[in-house]
Amino acid sequence: MVYNVLYGLTFWFFHTIMRLFCKQVHISGVDRLQNIKGPLIIASNHRGKYDGIWIWYYLALMNRSKIMSMYFVTGARFFKQPIVGWYLRQMKCFPVDRGMGVQVLDPMVEALKNNEIVGIFPEGKMQKTVHEKGDAKRGVGYLITESQASVLPIYINYYRKSKKLPFYDMTFRVGEITSYNNFKDEIEDPLQALADDVLDSVYELNT
Repeated sequence: MVYNVLYGLTFWFFHTIMRLFCKQVHISGVDRLQNIKGPLIIASNHRGKYDGIWIWYYLALMNRSKIMSMYFVTGARFFKQPIVGWYLRQMKCFPVDRGMGVQVLDPMVEALKNNEIVGIFPEGKMQKTVHEKGDAKRGVGYLITESQASVLPIYINYYRKSKKLPFYDMTFRVGEITSYNNFKDEIEDPLQALADDVLDSVYELNT
């Protein structure tokens, strides 16, 4: 019940923000978000602290006739703020600290096995430089290996058009769902190899 209420309020708030302050310049592939179902991993680059919201927003926008369920792996530090932490928990965000080991994602593996959608940033942290690709973390490889879920890559970027006014040009590109069931695991570190491949597929959307 709480999720449904916050779902509606969050959608209309960010729908208004999008219409007022964001010019959707390079938007492509969002139709691939229609009627998507789990188990599915949504993997995106990490440009800013609202990336997860924009992914959630477009998912909700393309499925207006129903309430969509998506878990999102989120930095644990955001949960330390009482109101923000409560909101994130209600919106199915899962707190993770860097350096905790891939097993910390086991609840997200279980969510995928229960046919849920899980969002994650393979880089593990925000990249401050535009178009700069960070190092992929093994977590997304662990999710794939343990759940056998497919991956949907998304590339996000936005440019502030004025230093004085909060107007942005938005880039949001959705790739094709990819299965890694036949990925070769004889290599030394298959989790890292999977993570690298997923992150490459994300940044290829910017070419």
